[in-house]
Parts: sequence; structure tokens; C-alpha cells
Amino acid sequence: MLTVTSKALQQLSSLLLERAGLKITPDGYHSLRLALSTRMPVVGIVNAEEYVKMLRSAEDELRSLLPLVTVGHTEFFRDPKQFRALESRILPDALWKARRENRRVSIWSAGCATGEEPYSLAMVLAEQGALPIEVDLWATDLNLAAVEAAKQGRFSSRRVAGMHGDRRTRFFRPVEDGYEIVSSLKDYVRFDGQNLAVPVFEKVKPESLDLILCRNVIIYFDLPTIRALMDRFLAALRPGALLLLGYSESLFKVYDRFEMVEMEGAFVYRRPVKPLPPRTPIGTGNTKTYSNSALLPSTRALKTTLDTSSKGPSVSPASRKTVEVPASKAPEASPAANPVSEPSRKPLEASAVGAEAGRTRTSEMPAWSLMLAPGERLNAAVRMIERGDFVSAVNTVEQLLSDEPGHLDALLTLGNIYSLSGRVVDARDAFAQAINREPLCVEARVFGGLAELQAGELAEARAELGKALFLEPSLAIGHYLMAQVHERLKDHEAARRHYRNAISQLRFPQRQLAGHYPELPDSAEAISRAARYALAALEEGPLL
Repeated sequence: MLTVTSKALQQLSSLLLERAGLKITPDGYHSLRLALSTRMPVVGIVNAEEYVKMLRSAEDELRSLLPLVTVGHTEFFRDPKQFRALESRILPDALWKARRENRRVSIWSAGCATGEEPYSLAMVLAEQGALPIEVDLWATDLNLAAVEAAKQGRFSSRRVAGMHGDRRTRFFRPVEDGYEIVSSLKDYVRFDGQNLAVPVFEKVKPESLDLILCRNVIIYFDLPTIRALMDRFLAALRPGALLLLGYSESLFKVYDRFEMVEMEGAFVYRRPVKPLPPRTPIGTGNTKTYSNSALLPSTRALKTTLDTSSKGPSVSPASRKTVEVPASKAPEASPAANPVSEPSRKPLEASAVGAEAGRTRTSEMPAWSLMLAPGERLNAAVRMIERGDFVSAVNTVEQLLSDEPGHLDALLTLGNIYSLSGRVVDARDAFAQAINREPLCVEARVFGGLAELQAGELAEARAELGKALFLEPSLAIGHYLMAQVHERLKDHEAARRHYRNAISQLRFPQRQLAGHYPELPDSAEAISRAARYALAALEEGPLL
């Protein structure tokens, strides 16, 4: 019999805060209990305190536990922008097509946690007049304890507090400890356990699904797992059917066989109606990668274009710095230093934009920017950043967040602009908001660490980057930035180790980070050149 004491829950909460920056209050201890009840039998431990003790030296197990712990952070109608698209277009279109073809509309909520997402979908379908017999809504999760809780459909008053009054009256009944989903709505959903990392989905027929929601799940997977999962999702969807991912999740530079479309300001992925061309191998030997004949455009603005010549990354005139390297000490293809790649020798400097200048009224924003879709508005802000117009960029992104409060890309980008403008407190607040929305958001830790590095707060920078690297050990840019922190701390051995780690991790595909930071090396080539240059400088001695 499993033994889970209050002391064990407190110890686990402290460990998660220390290692992953995940803050769980006593209100969220129910998620810890669910996670422990799933993982402890797997490793053969029945005492939770012994399990927590084991976690301190078993990082792989701690990473396995993390996705289960986060089930407490789900909510009804999460991501209002996506649910606007679901209500106004996606579900009505799918329901109409299914009725026309005399079949049920088929939906998969993959990673449903305790059921808020599938029940939200069921409410929308019921409001649109769909009967349970017309709907096959399959909701799955790896955490079987969470699945059982979802079947019960009981939620605390706090978790339904934001629900529209009419929905709460129609779809819930009061119970002693909160509310319970009414049985007529439960009829829409069938819950099941499902591991998304298995090579075959035995319960899913090819080309049988109209919609898959897999939101805030793949952030816990490595790149090979994500690509294999996307292959299976693609095969399971009907031609023209849709896949919805979470805010902090993008397939850019990860998987290119879906079409990306925008609906009601939300970006979704669509299986093409026409057959895709076969992927052709690239490379020689035993290792091959595959590519289609054309890549899809990104949902996010690309970072600063990098000059692939020996001059290295291009930088804006205002921030360009020149470091002369003796030919005898310069490694092959050494890049010129820039504010990010050489902080130990010439620290990052805050922009000339003052705090008050950064607070220019949003009424001074160009009227045309308010007419663009959210993605285009963020792209416009990125172009402003790249030409040094931080005032307009701040105004554009702040207004975007006013209209779309949950836009994670915009929130991360705003934090970076604040940091570059010397508004460190505002930057910290922006990254804290990102973490509050997505507790395991790696980008918030990376950019938060970079902001602390720029502010000279090296202990805080090391702590934030350490959490990012715990969550994503293969993130080369994270190791690169951590090396810079150690170099500033005069711990040259640790700096060398992290520069080498940055280079070695580039053997794995690197994903595009959400958010925008100008002139941050964002390609394998750029990171490799910058890390090798810095490593050579450390090993050969100080630059002249």
C-alpha cells in the first residue's frame, strides 16, 4: 500500500521548486498525490519519503514525474483565443461535415489531465446542438489517476469560478466539495489511458479523426519523440483535419508536414488535403535526416538574420562591437564579438531607451498595427526591435497583450524588450507571468537568466539557466549562456565545460525558442562558432 505523508509532499514541492522552478502550493498537492500514485509503483517504492529521497539523485525519474505533476495547472476553456476558433469555426465545420457524411465527429483530447479540456469541448458541442450519439470525443492521459479523477468529473468551486454563469448552471450540479459535471455531459466523453510515446496507437484508425488537441504536452518530449508523435498524428487525421498545440509549442524547424493556418487569431496545424511528397534522405553514412521539398512558414518572426561569412552574426550599428583577435589565437571561422557572445569581456549594455520612454502611451501606436492579426502584430514589433525602435516595439507588444492576454510569444518578447531597455523589474514580472501561465516554460527561464546576466545579477542568472537546462538538457543555447555566466564569475573550468556542452548538444536538432531576443545566436552554426570562439579564447588566454 502506498504511503504519502504531508512531509513527503512538502519535500517534493521543495525539490520541484529547487530543480525545475515549479512552485506548487498546498492547494496543488492533489496533483502531487496523483503523480506519486502513478510513478511510485513503476519504480517499486511504496513510501513517498523514500521516493523523494531517491529523486534527488535520479534526474531521469524526476523528469518522468514532471509531466504528471503539472496536471493541476489545467483549466476550463484554457486559451480563449483557441476556443474562439473552436466555437466559431472548427467544431461547427467538423460537425457539419460529419453529418453530411453520415458519421460521428471524431475528436481526440490527447493529454487531457483531469478532464477540463474535453469537458469544455463537450459543452461547446452541446451548445451547438450536437447530441452525444453524434460525437466520439476520446480523452486520454498517461496518468491513470488523473483519468479516474476526470471520469468522476468533480471540481472545486475555485476551479469553476471563472465559468460563465449559464454554463455552470446547465452543465454542473452542486456537490458538497464543489461541483460535478452533469451525467448528460459526461455522455459525450470517453476517458482512457494512453501513452503518446508508444510507436503505434492501436485504438486509432488511420485517417479517422477530425480534430486532435495535444496542448502543453510536447514541451516535455525530446525532438525524436515529437517528430514520431507528429507522424502518428498526421496518419490519424483525415485529410484537411486539424491539430491544436499549446502556446509554448511550435513545429517550426521541428516538423514540416502539416500546413499552418490562422483561425480567429489562433494558429492551428492542418493535414494537407493533397498527398504530401515523400521525404528524401539528406546526408551520408548511417545517419540520415529527412526533408520535404518545401518548408512551411513560421508562426513566429525569425530572429536576426545571421551572416554566414567569417564576419559572423550581423548586429545593428548601435550595438556593433569589434574585437581584434591575433591570427595565432583565432579559431577557424571566428565570429566577431557581439553583445551576447562576449559578455565577460564587454558586458551587455542597456539600450539608450529610458524607462519613461518605454512607457509611451499606446494611443501613440500606429493605427494600422491594431488591424493586423496577432501573429503579424508580433512580427511588426520584431521588425521595430531589429531597427532599434524599442519604444514602438514596447507599445505594439503591450497593446497586443492587452487584446490577447495569454499570448506567450508576445509576453516573452516583451520581457526581452524590457530587459534590453534597462527595465529589469518589468522584465522579471513578464517572465514570472509566463511561468505562471506555463509552469515549465523553458524560454521564460532562458530569457530570465539572460536578463539577470545583462543586469549583472550572476547568481540569479545561474539559477534561472540551471532550471532551464534541467528541463531541457539538450538546449545548446542554454549551455552557451550558462558558460557566459560562469565566465563572468571567473569560474573558467565551469565555463569551458558549458561551452563544450553547447557544442556537443548541437548533434541533436535544436528547436526554435518562443519569443524574440535580437542578435541571440539561434542557428546551430551560429551557436557553434560563438562557443568555439569563446572556448578558444579561454583556453589560449585573454583577448588582446
